[in-house]
Amino acid sequence: MTKSVVWGVQQNRYRLSLVLVLSFLLTFAITACGLGGGDLPDDHYYRLPDISVTKQAQAAFDEIVIKPVKASGLYHDRAILYIEKEKPLELQRYHYYFWAETPANLLQNALYQGLLNSGVSGQVSRQMGEHRADYIIDSRIIRFERVIDGSNVTVEVVVEIALRSGKNATQHWSRRYASTQQLQTTAMHDSAEAFGRALQQIVETLIGDLNKQ
Repeated sequence: MTKSVVWGVQQNRYRLSLVLVLSFLLTFAITACGLGGGDLPDDHYYRLPDISVTKQAQAAFDEIVIKPVKASGLYHDRAILYIEKEKPLELQRYHYYFWAETPANLLQNALYQGLLNSGVSGQVSRQMGEHRADYIIDSRIIRFERVIDGSNVTVEVVVEIALRSGKNATQHWSRRYASTQQLQTTAMHDSAEAFGRALQQIVETLIGDLNKQ
């Protein structure tokens, strides 16, 4: 047998051994994950606290309709978003922390609950009925994220809300409502509570504006 043939046989044996070793390692890794040896972090899901407002003595309107909240891009997803303060243009998402519902649903629920409990309108609806409502509320999420600055965390919520007549095509106003909540901890549960406080503040301001109509 020539040297070239011997060399070729040795090379083939080496390649075969390498393939077998890699196959064994891959099988071991898959088995370890299946047995819990390579567990991934658990997913965490957060809801928001209820909106609590003082009920006014007399309703200012017969009916208000709160349309579904508009959201674009990452705000369609349930993943909780954050921004690092030194990179304010880069919106990032957590891989294991989620909202129980999309931010758009969370906001619509907060608006509905707040206006209903406030008594600002005799009836508060999420969709158009047979009768024309006094006013229709359209809204859009501008910001709904955590801002990370080292060990400091701030929650920022910005919502664009427009009020239009349900009787005709007249739009009365369109405004941006914003709330910033500073936290003393980086815990995600505390951030969820801070998002709730932000929406509480926005809803209370909106109710005040509605009563001025």
